[in-house]
Amino acid sequence: MIDNAKNWFAALSQRERILVAIAGLLLAGLVGYYGIARPMFGAMTAAEEGYVEAVERQARIETKVAALSQPVDGQVAKFSGAIDAFVSQSAGETGIAVASVTPQSGNRVNMVVESAKPTALFGWLARIEREGVAIESLSVNPAGAGTVSATLTLRLH
Repeated sequence: MIDNAKNWFAALSQRERILVAIAGLLLAGLVGYYGIARPMFGAMTAAEEGYVEAVERQARIETKVAALSQPVDGQVAKFSGAIDAFVSQSAGETGIAVASVTPQSGNRVNMVVESAKPTALFGWLARIEREGVAIESLSVNPAGAGTVSATLTLRLH
């Protein structure tokens, strides 16, 4: 069969040989793109998406584990001191950029968060809820670059 192909190619004129060679190069390029490069790119994209989903799933599982490890009797560990100082300090320790903290009364405070990663903000809110601070109202808006801004009202349990 190879001999037949060689004889066929040898019988072609110079112009036909060039055209057949160009067609062969184009065919090799198409096979390379659709048979090798594109499937590899698709596999890499699928792997990246799977990784992101796995990280998010791990964060959800860790949150559930933390909730399950709370005391069974339902008691919360309360802090001592002013609520505005407590939320300012704990937000700063978490890496949340706080624009303002305005006390409303002895046990309630309004708070504006300039920017925070959503996972950090909601993790911090879950932590302060375990420490006896309830969330009365919460408004979260995208702030760009994967961060959010928030306006919230907190009060003691």
